[in-house]
Amino acid sequence: MSGVFHASATTARLDAALDAAAPHLRPVLLAVRDHRVGMLFVGQDAGAFFIPKKNARPAIVLIGDDLECSVGPEGFHMPSVRKMIRACSAFTVVSSVPTPEIYAAGTAIAVGGKNAAIIETRLAHEFQWVALIQKLAPGRPILLSTVTGGTA
Repeated sequence: MSGVFHASATTARLDAALDAAAPHLRPVLLAVRDHRVGMLFVGQDAGAFFIPKKNARPAIVLIGDDLECSVGPEGFHMPSVRKMIRACSAFTVVSSVPTPEIYAAGTAIAVGGKNAAIIETRLAHEFQWVALIQKLAPGRPILLSTVTGGTA
């Protein structure tokens, strides 16, 4: 399932989402509420997706590849993944415990006006995500939050 949320959503809805959100997602929702940042969540089996260009507002793309079993980039709509990577200016790959600090760092680029991606995955697929980003967006920053002995 994927969905786009943006600052035109009511403040009350965003406040309610903030109250219910896991602590690591709060920085993302605050960016949406307070800085006119769009948010696109892409779960496994979501199908095709894209970063909306209509309003030309920066977006944070959250890739949810951290369920019971991660599937890596190949488990997502690959043409969409490629376009998303090329459209983003910075990336955060999280295979460790998610923390508010990591997600805040991941949202900073979008708050500054450029698209950013936060990829939530498992240790088994962190290398595939990082390698694909390096291939399609060479030289763009990647923040890797991994466990001790990670593979990327």
